Amino acid sequence: MRSFAIATSSRASHRSSKRLSDRTVLMVIVGVTVFILGLVVMLNLASSRALAPVEAAAAVEPSALLPLAAPVNPVVGGHDMNNMPDSSQIHPHTVPAGEPQPNVDLPLLQWDWGTIPAIPAVAQTFPIQNAGDEPLIITSVVSSCGCTTASLSSSVIPPGQRADLKVVFDPNFHETVGPVTRLIWLQTNDPDQPLIEIRLDANVTP
Repeated sequence: MRSFAIATSSRASHRSSKRLSDRTVLMVIVGVTVFILGLVVMLNLASSRALAPVEAAAAVEPSALLPLAAPVNPVVGGHDMNNMPDSSQIHPHTVPAGEPQPNVDLPLLQWDWGTIPAIPAVAQTFPIQNAGDEPLIITSVVSSCGCTTASLSSSVIPPGQRADLKVVFDPNFHETVGPVTRLIWLQTNDPDQPLIEIRLDANVTP
């Protein structure tokens, strides 16, 4: 009887020890999993910050700009071969004297980022102002290349207000190297300036 009791106690002790061992292994697995997930999240956050476009300093003193218009039909423009403007078909036209009209005012028409690496992308904001007395309507925003996109905060700009056009150039889009020029075209309802061209320059290092 005594030997049986000892054997039973030994088996119980072995089972208890095994349960503790299994629990320890489970806790280690859970801990390692949580650590790895946390590390992945941190790396993703760091990667997204590193790849975010680097915006150039404001080229125009903010106090010199008209107020920013409330967003109405914001536009994101890119390279679209089916929507490329034909300057030979777009001409200014005369408005009768005294008739109200929109009037595009562009404090900034060109930007040079200078020498930049291929990564990350770079950005600049161009104010599109309406100095006229009728709403200015931007009907189209197109870029000359897929590496360049332009986001317009509002396609309808009331008199005495502005919209911001944020342009992003990604040199790594197709491994661009050396001097680069990209263009953005905006079509408007301004009879004097129905087509606007914005020029972007950079020198991309390998």
